[in-house]
Amino acid sequence: MVLKKGQGDDGPISLAKEVEVFRDPSGKVTMNDIVSNPDKYSFVREDIRSFERYSDDTLWIRVSLQQEIGTPIDWVMQIFPGWIDEVEMYCVYPDGKISTNKMGDQHSFSERDIQSSIMAFPLIVDSASRIHYFRVKTHGLTILDLNLWQKSRFEKVELKRSLFFSAFTGAIAVMVLMNLIFWKWTKDGDFFIYSLFLVIMLGAVFAVQGYSSSLFFPDNPVYADRFVDATTCALMSIAAIFVCRFFNYRDYSAWAARFMYLAAAVFFLAVILSMLGVIENSIKWLLYLEIFVGIFNTVFVGWVIFRRKAFYQLLAAFIFFVVNSSWLFYSMVLLGVVRLEQSFVTESLIQFTQLANLTILNIAVVSRSRQSELRVRAERKRAFNSMKVAKIALEERVRQREFVAILSHEFRTPLAIIDAVAQALGLSPSGHDERVKRSVEKIRKATRRLTTLVENILLDDALEAGARSTSRSFDLWCAIENVRNVGLPDEHARLNVSAPQRPVIFEGDQEKIEMAIRNLLLNAIKYSPTDSMVDVQCEVSSNFFNVTVSNKGNPIPESERGELFERYFRGGNSSLVPGSGLGLHISRTIMRRHGGDVVLVSSNGTGTVFRLTLPLLSQ
Repeated sequence: MVLKKGQGDDGPISLAKEVEVFRDPSGKVTMNDIVSNPDKYSFVREDIRSFERYSDDTLWIRVSLQQEIGTPIDWVMQIFPGWIDEVEMYCVYPDGKISTNKMGDQHSFSERDIQSSIMAFPLIVDSASRIHYFRVKTHGLTILDLNLWQKSRFEKVELKRSLFFSAFTGAIAVMVLMNLIFWKWTKDGDFFIYSLFLVIMLGAVFAVQGYSSSLFFPDNPVYADRFVDATTCALMSIAAIFVCRFFNYRDYSAWAARFMYLAAAVFFLAVILSMLGVIENSIKWLLYLEIFVGIFNTVFVGWVIFRRKAFYQLLAAFIFFVVNSSWLFYSMVLLGVVRLEQSFVTESLIQFTQLANLTILNIAVVSRSRQSELRVRAERKRAFNSMKVAKIALEERVRQREFVAILSHEFRTPLAIIDAVAQALGLSPSGHDERVKRSVEKIRKATRRLTTLVENILLDDALEAGARSTSRSFDLWCAIENVRNVGLPDEHARLNVSAPQRPVIFEGDQEKIEMAIRNLLLNAIKYSPTDSMVDVQCEVSSNFFNVTVSNKGNPIPESERGELFERYFRGGNSSLVPGSGLGLHISRTIMRRHGGDVVLVSSNGTGTVFRLTLPLLSQ
């Protein structure tokens, strides 16, 4: 190949189609063998970029170079990619002398003639034609290309690369610090994961760009070579975890989250195996897995956005799609699915991709932090509103307790005095008069009704406040008798009570139990004809004490049955019946506090049936 004037001024010259290649499957052919017997080894012109990506053959590449007059003589031969294990360059001079230069991941960085992360050899190209041989030996992934640079141009590009990666490192450091601060403030683990992702991405980019030899393992080329695979696998692992957490996979699909964590575990295992040197040729299968995971993520995130209506993540999803597409494209370039005419474009693509990814990923993270801030503000606002509601409720509760205290003091005492005076009037000589006797009965009946109302209000307030009950053992049959004879002195004649002949012992608050039974019986009496009886059936069944109360009243409408036990509820049939709407509510509340219940059994044209149940200790 003759280098013409002006060629290479703007960029590298690809020699991919200008070379001849000989494959050495045995790996035993030497330069002396080729020089001493050139006819034995047939070099064939072919494009080295079309080679099989995972061949372990040793490749001999031959190219002849000379220049036109006026063309620079100082050139640099770049071997792409930078992770090739071993490259030997031989230059055959017209007098038969052979110069040798060796480099690669199997040679330390200090041995390089050009101290650059790019794998490159210095060349002198003059008007005399010289044949250059390159012996290339590597393992695993290989995208082979030769690029010829003018030395001055190469130095400028190398300076730009150094400046770019210095700025890139600084930007990563700032982003890591910022996300760690966000993590500390918000306690959101996604920011920590993203910080870790940025650090690993920085290491992977430096490794792929050839900096693992110069920065991390300058005297240990073997580990520098393995570090490329290890950081790539580590990036795949942390990326799988980051995407899974960033888009809340677990909230939408448990199996999708498990798949992502399984993929992360596989990639993490590959990190260990890479550093041990046992994965080498298997890296391509990990790239296939990365492509599959990338496609899966694209489909799943799209499903989350459009099928699950998670439009608040639309911006983050778009950014993820752009970043993910760039990685998929680069992976397919490495696998040979996508071919580029100029391999140096691949290196430029890496730089551009990382810069673009850094920019747009930061936009996504900032958007995420903004959403987190908005959620925190919304939660604070809800908490503040809840506090306001709780404060208002507390104030209302205080006023209610004050009212109840006033009710207890101002109503109960006068009612007791009125009842005592009426009772004394009934026992006086004037009480023998029929008109006085009827008036006294009306007064005492009204007094008892108001007293019952006050007691129900006080009891409901105590139940709502969670007041502790006094618990002791007592006979439920005696409680029934107390309610009939003492609690309902005017109505007991209308009660037809059937009860067991033996004691039924229960442990609980006897006063409240009697109040619950009294309210249930009083409710049945009030809503039945005055000339009818109310049946009260008491029985023990399956360690439960059941009190079934039946009357002959009008049926309860279906629309009202669901609200019967609500506080202050009164049905349409109760407009002419005095009451507060607390009786059934209090009865059920007391029973449930004791492990029992009050239920409506039936209500039809023949009457209404309620049942009260209490659990008994094993007899």
